[in-house]
Amino acid sequence: FPLIDVAYRPTPCMHCDDAPCMKAAKGGAIYKREDGIVIIDPVKAKGQKDLVKACPYGAIWWNEEKNVPQKCTFCAHLLDEGWREPRCVQSCPTGALLALKVEDDEMMHIVNSEELTRLHPEYGTEPRVYYRNLYRFAQCFIGGSVAMEKDEVTDCGVGARVTLMQGSKKIQETVADTFGDFKFDGLEENSGIYILEIRCRGCEEKTIEVDLKASVNVGTIFL
Repeated sequence: FPLIDVAYRPTPCMHCDDAPCMKAAKGGAIYKREDGIVIIDPVKAKGQKDLVKACPYGAIWWNEEKNVPQKCTFCAHLLDEGWREPRCVQSCPTGALLALKVEDDEMMHIVNSEELTRLHPEYGTEPRVYYRNLYRFAQCFIGGSVAMEKDEVTDCGVGARVTLMQGSKKIQETVADTFGDFKFDGLEENSGIYILEIRCRGCEEKTIEVDLKASVNVGTIFL
């Protein structure tokens, strides 16, 4: 069976410090508030359809009926009324979203301590949205299962130690779970040849070569 890992990534307005949409807007149609929220003025932006293409994250869409570009406002109107957080954060049943208003130094401490990352930092827009575990969406994995054959009986390779190597360098190491399954995350697409070394007490060590182009399930490895 295929090994599937599903990850969902919300892509709101990034409220960038160096926002391309602000540069592209005419007549001050897009501006940044003192609290960091980027706002489209629906009156000044009327008819400026090119602003949809100005956002590299695809966070701006075109309202054909109103003839105006629109995007997430971070519920600025509600925050101005005293709300502590935007509606999406308040209503998310799993707590997947968090809105913070902190100084830059404190935010950098949070980013470093929680290993948060930005989406497409290569764009150079200095976005104010950070992600946890973005690798699940943006990077690849190598997964598989370990099984042991003994006396014509096949069983799950519980506790088998699996090491991921690239050349002579150890990349990651894990232990197969109750079902004999293992998975290595955070690998780059088209990153070359990897070696899986599988060890389990009472069994002969086995090695598997993997040419990683995209996420792959190597299937069941029998010891």
